[in-house]
Amino acid sequence: MIPNKNHVQTVAAVPPAEARGPAGARWTPLRGLLRARGGRLTPQRMAIYEAVVGRTTHPSVEMVHAAVRARFPGVSRATVYATLDLFADLGLVQEVGGRVRRYDGRAGRHVNLVCERCGGVTDIADPRLEALERRTAVRAGFDVRSARFELHGVCPRCRAQSRRAGGRSGTKASGGRRTEGARDA
Repeated sequence: MIPNKNHVQTVAAVPPAEARGPAGARWTPLRGLLRARGGRLTPQRMAIYEAVVGRTTHPSVEMVHAAVRARFPGVSRATVYATLDLFADLGLVQEVGGRVRRYDGRAGRHVNLVCERCGGVTDIADPRLEALERRTAVRAGFDVRSARFELHGVCPRCRAQSRRAGGRSGTKASGGRRTEGARDA
């Protein structure tokens, strides 16, 4: 079960490594969030947090598992899955849709561009997203609890590879029609 996989980061994240104060103080916010849920801050959870939050790589569960296993060889995939789901529920990360289960540890509103061919994810910040979300919610009388902005398509690199191979760029696999508003970069 994925608890509220659409949850977007709304809680202040633990500062990045370069902004660390005393070692214990760095983890105080996360420790408090976990304690409020009846959980503990373990070294494995700290390693999982560091493998995702504040990074722009959108790691898959396998990538997080490999990074954490380098420090904790006995950590299981189940621990990584459960911890990432917990972090998503706490609003620290969000799951990114696509062929492979990936996580976004970037704070703030942004759009994830997800390539349907290579699985790559690119972040694009746009200050107008919050205003759009607010206007849309007000217009509908809707109380927004979370938001996720994703666009799925084909990245420039995959389009270029497709052109070199003689394929059609900007097409959908089903039917070959371009999506509305699609254009070549």
